Amino acid sequence: MRKIIVFLFLGTTTLLVAQSSDESAEKKVQPEVYLGLGASLQNKFTLNDNLKAGGVAELNEVMPELLIGLNVFGKQFSGDAEFGFSMSKNNFANTEIRNIGFTSRIRFHYNVINKEKVAFTSGLNISATTSEVDLFARNNAIDLNNLGALDSNHISLQNQLFYVGPSVSLYLLKHKSTAIRVNLGYEFAFTNGKWKSDFADINNGVKENGNNRFVFGILIQ
Repeated sequence: MRKIIVFLFLGTTTLLVAQSSDESAEKKVQPEVYLGLGASLQNKFTLNDNLKAGGVAELNEVMPELLIGLNVFGKQFSGDAEFGFSMSKNNFANTEIRNIGFTSRIRFHYNVINKEKVAFTSGLNISATTSEVDLFARNNAIDLNNLGALDSNHISLQNQLFYVGPSVSLYLLKHKSTAIRVNLGYEFAFTNGKWKSDFADINNGVKENGNNRFVFGILIQ
């Protein structure tokens, strides 16, 4: 799926550059690198039902993100290839849970308004997120001279979800060397995102069906 996302973005970039070159040989589209901060607001983590029932720390449903990407802006269309890195943790009783996420996203937009100083675009997001969750007791102690007595007070889980949904972007100070952009979107999960483990067999597995999310970001490019 990630190969498909990369292929789609490269294809989009090629089309945008070709379109711009045909319209004006003097104004070729130049991809721009951007950095930003964002967040995803999950509709719900199904895994939290099990965590709550077990009396342990639950996953935060708001995940801050560090964003980096490549933007291409043509006369009629624009697009992004974006990567997001997120982490959150939560404590409850004597337990702690950590969630580390990595997101790959492409964004393909039609330029609704395209002025010298400002632009407004809308279109589609396609993304994939891999999550790594660690749940452990906070009073763990390790005796390196007695490793045979290790206790399994640590649970490690992973899942992967694919999303698609509408999005909009607002470009400000577009005529400046450093522009500001705000992205908003709502992404629908179209895979079940079953939780798995590399270290143990899982009984009574949990799937993240319907785990939709609202995403936004503030970017500098």
